[in-house]
Amino acid sequence: MKVFRLQTLIWVVGFAAVVVLAQLLTSARKAPSQRTETDVAIYDEESHEAEKALGTDPSWKPLLEEIGVIQLGRSPGGGSVQNYCLDGDGKLLVCRGGSFSRVKDPTTRRTEVVNEPAEVCVFSPSGECLNAWPQPCKLQAICVSPNGHIFAAGSGRVLRLDAEGRVVASVETPVANAPVAITPEIEEILKQQNRLNPTELEKMKKSLERRRADVPGIAATETDVFVVCPTPSDFAYRIYRFDHDLKESKLVLEKLRGCCGQLDIQAHDGRLWVAHNGRHRVEAYDREGRLLSQFGKRGRVRPEDFGGCCEPKNVRIAPDGDVLAAESGPPSCIKRFTAEGRFLGVVAIAESMKGDCVRMTVAVSPDGSRYYLLDTTKDVVRVFGKRS
Repeated sequence: MKVFRLQTLIWVVGFAAVVVLAQLLTSARKAPSQRTETDVAIYDEESHEAEKALGTDPSWKPLLEEIGVIQLGRSPGGGSVQNYCLDGDGKLLVCRGGSFSRVKDPTTRRTEVVNEPAEVCVFSPSGECLNAWPQPCKLQAICVSPNGHIFAAGSGRVLRLDAEGRVVASVETPVANAPVAITPEIEEILKQQNRLNPTELEKMKKSLERRRADVPGIAATETDVFVVCPTPSDFAYRIYRFDHDLKESKLVLEKLRGCCGQLDIQAHDGRLWVAHNGRHRVEAYDREGRLLSQFGKRGRVRPEDFGGCCEPKNVRIAPDGDVLAAESGPPSCIKRFTAEGRFLGVVAIAESMKGDCVRMTVAVSPDGSRYYLLDTTKDVVRVFGKRS
């Protein structure tokens, strides 16, 4: 009950931020000044029904339980670990370090800026740190192609690494230095929030300029590398395609709606999979950006739906082709679907995670016996499986 009450409070207080980040270019959502007591009451009722279903609906019962925790950060505090992926042998390749903010005082939510060496760390499936590869910049996304090539991105750059973590190719993202302009749509949002003035306009422009360096998602096939980039003059996202030499970039998708700085992608069997969290669905495209299929809708009561303001946060494709979708919640969980979108069940629920609008990278071991879920609040990966 406490988790859902906390989430309600977060939602009410942070509604303006959600509007700006997730619904910037649509008039379908009400402005914060238009929120009513009825709106809040409806949300409270939905939270109550969701909590009730979680405790009584057998379809919410998870298949697996938490069997371990792998500490990925240098310390238990969150913020250092940006993302991770598994290589073909099941080792964890972890992006950590660089400059980041960490909560210093949980009560006041006061933060501090921390600078650590930017690196990719290699962990065994049992949690042993095997190696640390220094990197030229903070990395936010990483993947391994089916033929073993390692790609990572962040700070406005895309890198290709060799098997020892050395940079063998590097290129700026297509938006890293793109011009930023305040559009009429952004002005309208600021106007609705009573923030349309020169000071706020300058703050918004600087925010968009900083955002150009973000790379929330990367995925690779045997021949292509797909990279998620922010749209320079609004809060939408684009996806560009590169070859493995990081040349010949091409825009293949745009106007994607990702909330809280998240838009995750995966590539599998010739398809590009997008966790379109601002639309509450999973979408599959071909390499040219043509929509092939999609599934999902918003809902917090039935497990086959995606709850919260922006879910699912992340997707991965299991060895058998099923789709794993991770939600930040509450509850923080992993769900499984067929490639056609048929719900197969709740794989795991992270009882120890409070639920928040954060990255929730999910992965599964090559043999399908262990599932991993990133907890950025503790800089750990939570491991799920069947107890022996």
